[in-house]
Amino acid sequence: MAIQDLAIIKEHVRSPNIIIALCGLLILFDGYDLIVYGAVAPALLGEASWGLTPGLVGRAASITLFGMLLGALVAGTLADKIGRRKVIIGSLLSFSVMMIGSGLAPSFLIFEGTRFLAGLGLGALFPTVTALIIEFSPPKRKAIAYSIALLGYLAGGIISGILGMLLVQTYGWRPLMIIGGAPILLLPFFIRLIPESPEWLATKNRQTEANQIANQYGLPDPIARPVASRQVGIRSLFSEGRLLPTLNAWGIHFCSLLLTFGMVNWLPTIMNKMGYDLGSALLFSVTLNLGAAVGLLIGARIADRGNVKIVVAGMFLLGACSIWLLTQVDQGLQVYGLVALAGTGTIGTQILANVLVGNLYPVEIRGTGLGFSLGIGRIGGMIGPAIGGAVLGAGLAPQWNFYIFASVAALGCILALMTLLYRKKAD
Repeated sequence: MAIQDLAIIKEHVRSPNIIIALCGLLILFDGYDLIVYGAVAPALLGEASWGLTPGLVGRAASITLFGMLLGALVAGTLADKIGRRKVIIGSLLSFSVMMIGSGLAPSFLIFEGTRFLAGLGLGALFPTVTALIIEFSPPKRKAIAYSIALLGYLAGGIISGILGMLLVQTYGWRPLMIIGGAPILLLPFFIRLIPESPEWLATKNRQTEANQIANQYGLPDPIARPVASRQVGIRSLFSEGRLLPTLNAWGIHFCSLLLTFGMVNWLPTIMNKMGYDLGSALLFSVTLNLGAAVGLLIGARIADRGNVKIVVAGMFLLGACSIWLLTQVDQGLQVYGLVALAGTGTIGTQILANVLVGNLYPVEIRGTGLGFSLGIGRIGGMIGPAIGGAVLGAGLAPQWNFYIFASVAALGCILALMTLLYRKKAD
């Protein structure tokens, strides 16, 4: 058999699961770099030379999320114009360099600046990777495929919590930030292996390339649909009956990101203020992510049966109940159980909300739709950490954070149920 024939066979045995796994690895780095802030926040408060207050620490978290807002707004539209692959590689490079910069920052002002720039890269990566996963996933397994890839996000959070317990008390917070820049070592690996989306190529009249990549990964040939025949760009999010679904999507992401970043950035500190030692408080961060992982996989299996909107609403409701109950229970294993359920209702909800929103838009504006929804949602993500800093800075009981977060989760449940009124426009 000729070498050329062997090469052809090799191309045809590739599985879309390879892309799902690569995207999961990218998201692991994203999750680590973002969630690690919750592990280092208590240590930042103890940085004597900087003299930080809870409000300043919360401000740095919010600045990161503001960077993510801008990154998501720009990257979503850019990915629809120049492709998913280029945006993914660029964002990976930028946030890796800036994470190292955060770890080496000589002052809090420079630390905030590098956190903002890291946020730009992190914000650009997430909606672009989401679009790529959806476009490489089997039609009836999009939720479970995306959820499996997003386990990387939760794994990143778990790793950050474990490393926080192992390193922070002895070596301080800086090593955790520098570790977040490790993805730069794998940049050549991703440049070689990440392909372009065949569905996106088809919208650019590059049908031959689209079919070749689709065949390599066992996907059906994408339908040729040049974007010139359909409205694209920001205006398309509000045309063809998409105004109310788009606003609804923004509200869902606002609530889910407020909950996610409010909890991951402040849970260890809140539990520390409620009487747990620092080691136990950091363990709650690990528990939050483990609960999100288990609950997410269960929810995704149900969502792939056509119930993603109901599942997202139910997970919001679970989050509201479990977070509120954390104000009623002081000690014991039940606290860890409630934190695990809260992980399902916050981080897990956010992940499946991305599938819900992604399915509202056709492929030629999916990046724009996800980018703007996640970008607007980052406003909620900025408010979440700011709430934690404001509550603790004002001297209020730490349980007030949970009252506020539970109320936001209840609102998210209502917004998710409202999406039942809309039907996805045919691609």
